[in-house]
Amino acid sequence: MSVAVAATIALGATGCEFMSPASTGEIRQITDGVNVSTGKIDVRNALLISDSGKNARFVGTIVNTSADDITLTIEVGSVAQTVEVPANSHVDPSSPSSQRAESSVQSGAETQGTRAAGSDDVVFRGADARPGSLAKTYFSYSGAEGVSANVPVLTSALEEYNTLAPTPTPTRTSEPSETSTPTDDATATPAG
Repeated sequence: MSVAVAATIALGATGCEFMSPASTGEIRQITDGVNVSTGKIDVRNALLISDSGKNARFVGTIVNTSADDITLTIEVGSVAQTVEVPANSHVDPSSPSSQRAESSVQSGAETQGTRAAGSDDVVFRGADARPGSLAKTYFSYSGAEGVSANVPVLTSALEEYNTLAPTPTPTRTSEPSETSTPTDDATATPAG
């Protein structure tokens, strides 16, 4: 009898694992950002870096798989920026210029990937992008249906992002007046 009970318990304990899918068969995103696609544009690992919550820098890779140049519009709240993505290329707006020259094109019998193209930084001034939140971000371009995504907002506290926080917009300060007041021992002499 005890052998039958032990066999039933052993079968019951292993049955749970038998019925559940293996976690190695599931594809999981292991990046900080999100991936979205619209038409011939793929945005990979999109996130925003903001220390102040008012200004945010876009971080991610934008891939154009078409034979035409595309101007992608990215909107965070009411603030919009555009990014030029040449045909069959990718841009990494936040990457240093030395890394932008690298390419993911593989030579051989078939060409895979896209070539790297330069891009300016994409900074949203005055956008509501509080660190730790998800910012509603809209990606669109002419000829394709746009797509909306909740993009994570991170700070520059992590080592990999410590150079990516947008700098505040410089403001002009008033310079002190260059007029001086005479001292007690100064005498005025008439011009002449």
